[in-house]
Amino acid sequence: MRSAPTRRSGLASDAEVLDRVHRVLGPVDVVDEPSVSSQHRRVLRVSTRSNEYSIVKWYRDAVDYQRECDALLTYTPALGSDAPRLIDNDDALHMVLITELPGEPATHSDAEWDPVVHYRAGVLIRRLHESAPPVVSDQFARQCATRFEQAATRVEGLIDSSLLGQARLLIAKAMDVSGVALVPTHRQNHPKNWMVDSGGTIRLIDFAEAEYDPWIVDALLLEQDYWRTDPNLRVAFLSGYDREITAEDEALLRAHHAVTALRAIADTQGSNASKASKARAKDLFDRLVGLTLF
Repeated sequence: MRSAPTRRSGLASDAEVLDRVHRVLGPVDVVDEPSVSSQHRRVLRVSTRSNEYSIVKWYRDAVDYQRECDALLTYTPALGSDAPRLIDNDDALHMVLITELPGEPATHSDAEWDPVVHYRAGVLIRRLHESAPPVVSDQFARQCATRFEQAATRVEGLIDSSLLGQARLLIAKAMDVSGVALVPTHRQNHPKNWMVDSGGTIRLIDFAEAEYDPWIVDALLLEQDYWRTDPNLRVAFLSGYDREITAEDEALLRAHHAVTALRAIADTQGSNASKASKARAKDLFDRLVGLTLF
């Protein structure tokens, strides 16, 4: 079992992280910063003197680092070249150094709404879910209930109690599902994390939220952003995944939706939250309780 990452306050500095990268790869140049600057994590693209490119990521929170590191060590090797390879990691810095994958994110391109791309993504996500044996548990809905109530205390007075009651009923329904199979899930399965190369190969990136969960949680973001607009993408993804969504899957998905939506509202109450993130959080909750159509 891996030891717990060293606790530290705040993000490690660029100098600390790049010093570690230099010791692993030799001298490197920072080419660009693929992610939006964040107080929670940093991502840099670096190049060696021989023009070999890598990605270095580091996190403020040990949990995010541990999730990504564990996924890269345990689950993604089953995906071979269709996921990043871990080159190095540093528990004290909460840092991973990984290979760069070819291609571009599927978002903001023709690939974003291409059924073939969604079909291939379904195949890839199935491979991730099968990268380790499933664990049968009855704790998923109970954990959802606990996380929901924790978020509810942070949004007290912001959401009508009757709407919170509707969301609780959805979680209660999931508690009727017994023997839930938990698998390694990405939990941010979305075209923004699908790298598509010129030949149409799909590769998966960004495992900072990976956890053992029911397979259906990897449908949430697709349902919210794509399936309700183009049902053909739902058919394509599920055809690639080779599974249909059952009533029990739907119950588990709604419980996960409830927690995700309420946490999103709670997380966007700070002054640093953008109007877009606040609007998305509200829309996610409104769709959960039927204030907008799916």
